[in-house]
Amino acid sequence: MRLFILCVLAALLGGCANLQAVREFGQISSLSAGYTRLSDDYVRSPLINKSYTLEAETQQRATLDAEYQQRLPQAARLQVYHKVVSTYMATLAELAGDDIPTGAEEVDGLVDAAAKANYLDAASVAPARAIGKLLTDATLNGYRHRELKKVIAEGNAPIQALLASLVQSMQAFDASLKIERASANRYYRSLHARARENNREPVAAEQAWASLNAANALFDERERAIPLYIESLRRIAIAHQALYDGRDDIDNHQLLADLKRYTKQIRSAYNAVRAL
Repeated sequence: MRLFILCVLAALLGGCANLQAVREFGQISSLSAGYTRLSDDYVRSPLINKSYTLEAETQQRATLDAEYQQRLPQAARLQVYHKVVSTYMATLAELAGDDIPTGAEEVDGLVDAAAKANYLDAASVAPARAIGKLLTDATLNGYRHRELKKVIAEGNAPIQALLASLVQSMQAFDASLKIERASANRYYRSLHARARENNREPVAAEQAWASLNAANALFDERERAIPLYIESLRRIAIAHQALYDGRDDIDNHQLLADLKRYTKQIRSAYNAVRAL
């Protein structure tokens, strides 16, 4: 009812459409930023890679164990990134609907806990804390749609930094996945060749070949998913930058058209990733 009344009043001033556009942008961006499957896979990649080593390759297995341990802090850091960006985008949607933000206050505590545990490095702790404080203020002070411009203005720089960090992690996963695929192919092809030698184990050879094909199918899916997810994150960044640049004229028709187009692109990329 509040949003309906707001829209009636805003329509008289020509300003309701943008609130709905921002609301839809925030909602789909929150879902996309909250998608953690690829980040989880990136952290586990050394363990998956280890499963494609032979028992005698003890040095390689030890190296991959060490690499996995090094990625564990990254796992916590990436979870913070996802949570902070997702909650911020959800807050934009709530403010656009003239709702008081919910759940935002927990982000500040999450960031502090991660910083104390040294999960956040110097480059990421500042933007994460900036968003955490902004969201806490929005919740405690009962921000509504009239504070939307303030949140966009103060949130743009830190949210851009966090989105860039998520993109960087996905690019690192892409490189890691290529190594993982090469290891899987080497492993299964080696087993296949040994089993086929002198027709020694024909059944085992077929099993190794089937496992190779199944593994490559999974690699294909993730290799398609990574650029799609990167695209969704980049579109969120571009759209938010557009909101920031146009925050003093948020009823601008070109801005609204661009925001709707970005929202459609984000939704398309997110749905494509989820479908894989």
